[in-house]
Amino acid sequence: MYIEHELYAADVAGIANENLSWEKLSGKNLLLTGATGLIGTLIIDVLMKKNRDENLNVTICAAGRNEKVAKERFADYFGDKNFEFVKLDVNEPIKLPPPVSIDVIIHAASNSHNYLFATDPVNTITANILGTNNLLDYGVKNGAEKFLFVSSGDSYGKPLHEEDIFDESYCGYINPNTLRAGYPEAKRTGEALCQAYIAKHNFDVVIARPCRIYGPTMRLDDSKAMSEFIMNGVRGEDIVLKSQGLPKFSYCYGADCVSGIFYCLLKGKCGEAYNIADSSEILSLREIAEYISSLAGKKVIFELPNEIQAKGFSKVLKVVLSNDKIRTLGWKPKDDTYSGVKKTIEILKSLIKN
Repeated sequence: MYIEHELYAADVAGIANENLSWEKLSGKNLLLTGATGLIGTLIIDVLMKKNRDENLNVTICAAGRNEKVAKERFADYFGDKNFEFVKLDVNEPIKLPPPVSIDVIIHAASNSHNYLFATDPVNTITANILGTNNLLDYGVKNGAEKFLFVSSGDSYGKPLHEEDIFDESYCGYINPNTLRAGYPEAKRTGEALCQAYIAKHNFDVVIARPCRIYGPTMRLDDSKAMSEFIMNGVRGEDIVLKSQGLPKFSYCYGADCVSGIFYCLLKGKCGEAYNIADSSEILSLREIAEYISSLAGKKVIFELPNEIQAKGFSKVLKVVLSNDKIRTLGWKPKDDTYSGVKKTIEILKSLIKN
């Protein structure tokens, strides 16, 4: 379990100690989709810490399609009165076993890496459109108080000018007639559905737009370049770079991202979207690969991507998100790319070894 590692436990405690109106969740039932994902795992660990240390008494309905993975990640929580795993496919109409009544919904279920964009393109789209609609519909019909949609910085598309920095009103170019467009276009449509439910049903909905997220709770088979570099570092391998390494993106360490999500949930304004990104030095993929290789005492090698990998790759060379708006809520990241990557590798090395 991640929570047993002191660095990860410190991350969880840091989020739990944020100066937020946690009492808004007291006694509530919270439905979280994508519960076993990078973001979902941290959300649950934070809330369960608040429950056990401070008697927050928020009941978590952790929704996912794989109970086996959930039991591996949350073994200590099964049987706890404030935790329940719900086997759920968001692409189907939402039906929860009685007497569950949901007050807060966080929709974080989605394919989120290149290999799945290429091999599971339909579900990539439907989880963010059908799934979002089903969850919004369930929330309205059952009197939920709050809905948070985890969108993506990918929704901005390609910058219109290389020097552009994406604030929440920016809209770049996406060619919808491509396989890779399924993910960002679906996120855009999911956001539009949120606005429609706000207008029609006066539903309190807020949108989080994380940039590229990494951290110890990521899938070990995640095919994003950063994730593959990290796993090379964890295994003590040469870092495999499948391009010239020119792209530059905004990144955010997983704990900082989840902290940002709680700020959006508890302080965000209905109908608003908030970027969640580290605004410090923006590194190229090659610079990140070279940094991880220096930590591992290895070298960077170049390898052409296979056909499936190439289909899932983004063609965007630079994506930099402004975090000015979420900073007005009081949020700020605690880890930059260097410290976050180093911490991730250290945690994963220890967990895999054990």
